[in-house]
Amino acid sequence: MKHRVSVLAAAVFAFSGLLFGASETAIPPPHGWIGTTLQWAQGLGIAFAVLDFLLLMYLWRTARRSGLTSMGKQLMFVTVAVLPVAVVFFSYSYGMQASETVHACGECHVMDPWVNNLHDPKADTLAAVHYKNRYIQENHCYTCHSDYGMFGTGKAKMEGLKHIFYNTFGGYETPIKIASPYSNLRCLNCHGESQKFLDPAKHPKEDMPDLISGKTSCLDCHGPAHPPQEKSADKKAVLRGGERSAS
Repeated sequence: MKHRVSVLAAAVFAFSGLLFGASETAIPPPHGWIGTTLQWAQGLGIAFAVLDFLLLMYLWRTARRSGLTSMGKQLMFVTVAVLPVAVVFFSYSYGMQASETVHACGECHVMDPWVNNLHDPKADTLAAVHYKNRYIQENHCYTCHSDYGMFGTGKAKMEGLKHIFYNTFGGYETPIKIASPYSNLRCLNCHGESQKFLDPAKHPKEDMPDLISGKTSCLDCHGPAHPPQEKSADKKAVLRGGERSAS
């Protein structure tokens, strides 16, 4: 049974890899590895879509020859009500996870300077240091720039859809600005309980209320998070129908 699961997993990942490309890393997976949720969502979504198409073709040919039988009607229910739901579910799962990656963030040309900075081994910005040392294991942009909680992720996704629209049709004004002040709580979510952070010689307890309230920013001492705007972004406004100098 375990062998069959491994073979199925390999087939699913190979099929999805042909369409979406190979992994960014050349490091082989551990023995017995059967993939991530994202890889399964890719492969199963494609598999269910192909199966649904084949069943529809079969039912169409059968109905033309002899009409729909009782079994045909049951298959029709599967093809129009069950499999499409499965395809939408796995597509949604894939889309949600894929949109959190650094690669997805870099798809917008206006973000090129920030993504390039992450990949620069000589860069000393906070983002680059976290990325190259893997202080954050994956989804580095999303982890730092998403509010947490039930509605935080949804808000980040809606903002992402707006960014896609602007990037596709033109609407970004550069240099771009962060939508709202960066919250210290996003830093403290990872660093707040570390022994290094709790060292009173580095972060006295009396400073904590100001850090939590945002009166004092973590970036006041530990910045910059990214390269300066004037060096990393073109001072032009990209508008629908062309470009013009920003006012």
